[in-house]
Order: sequence, then C-alpha cells, then structure tokens
Amino acid sequence: MTVPPRPVRLEDLGAFLAGSPFHRMLGLSLLRARAGEVEVTLPFRAEFLADPEADYVHGGLIATLIDVAGCFAVISAAGHDVPTLDLRVDYLRPAGREPLTATARSIRTGRTFGVADVEVKDAQGRVVAVGRGLYGTGA
Repeated sequence: MTVPPRPVRLEDLGAFLAGSPFHRMLGLSLLRARAGEVEVTLPFRAEFLADPEADYVHGGLIATLIDVAGCFAVISAAGHDVPTLDLRVDYLRPAGREPLTATARSIRTGRTFGVADVEVKDAQGRVVAVGRGLYGTGA
C-alpha cells in the first residue's frame, strides 16, 4: 500500500518543521523559506558536544541539520513531504560552542526525486560542513 505524500504549503513550512517532536527537541527553527530554498538554525546546547571534554559539536548532529534543511528545501519546491533516500556530508572544520545555520537549495525537484545542496555555517559565518541529500518526491 502506497501512502500519498502529505501536502505542505510554503507559508506553513515553519509550523510543519516545528510539528516534529524530534525537531523541537533539537531546537531547530526555520529562519527563512522560499520556493526551493530554506535557512534552518540550530542553537548550541552542551548536550550536542562530541564528549564532555570536547569543544566541538558531534558530527551526527551536523548531518541531521543538513538532512533536515535539505529535506525542507525540497519540500518547499515540491509542495509535499518527502523522505530521505541518500545523504552525503563533508565536514570542513569543527563546529564550536555556538549556533549553526544551514542554508539549503533544491537544485532539482522532479516527479520521482529531488536533490538539495546544503551549507552549514557557524556564528562567524565560517563554513563547517557541506552536504547533498537525495529525497523521494514521487507518490
């Protein structure tokens, strides 16, 4: 049985992001959205550190931020919820004890899949990671 994709209007994207208990637990919020492009922020919390002695955020959290931002860029272009099919992350520098912002752009949104490129920056505007996600857009 195939479940039809859940429709999401661009003006409802922030509420859709906040509707996820996981996104709320992380403190994610939508800063900006337009068709095919979003900006998502992640506040810093000590629980996000790689270990108690570390001064850098765990890489899995950065991958999650990339995945969510990429997914929402494709949702903003496709007009409905999409599942992640594949994700690639390149870590360029450690992310310190500060908020992170992901800017994601849907570079292709077709009938069966969408691709988004994502850039994550720290509070000083330095790129800490980049990623690309593949998302299913077909019903």
